Amino acid sequence: MPRNKTIQPAPLESFALDDGTVVEVRDRETREIGRGLDKKFNAEEFDWQVVNGLVDDLRSGNHARVLRAQSALASNHAMERFLYEGGYDDMDERTRRRHGKTIRQKLTQTLQIVGAVEYDSWKVHSAPSSE
Repeated sequence: MPRNKTIQPAPLESFALDDGTVVEVRDRETREIGRGLDKKFNAEEFDWQVVNGLVDDLRSGNHARVLRAQSALASNHAMERFLYEGGYDDMDERTRRRHGKTIRQKLTQTLQIVGAVEYDSWKVHSAPSSE
């Protein structure tokens, strides 16, 4: 007896950009269903939770927290050690290393975006001419 066909949940919102790209807004309840997607979603959620914690540490003003976050971001090996000492010893070394690499990439991209919005926004728009 064949199994029932999987029905994908509808996105919260969907719209098209000028170039024809369709953008779908989804959350935990409306994420796509498919082979391996649940594990991928959970891994990305974990990465973003660690990124949020590191950003909080960097912006805390507490010298010990800032140093701990900076030392964790020094290299992939340091991030792996940070995850191990942070209680994620149930992961194997390879998984911690893979998470460490993506966490460092996501944090770097986030800081670049935030920096561009906060500090370099004057470069995006030219100043009005006085002529």
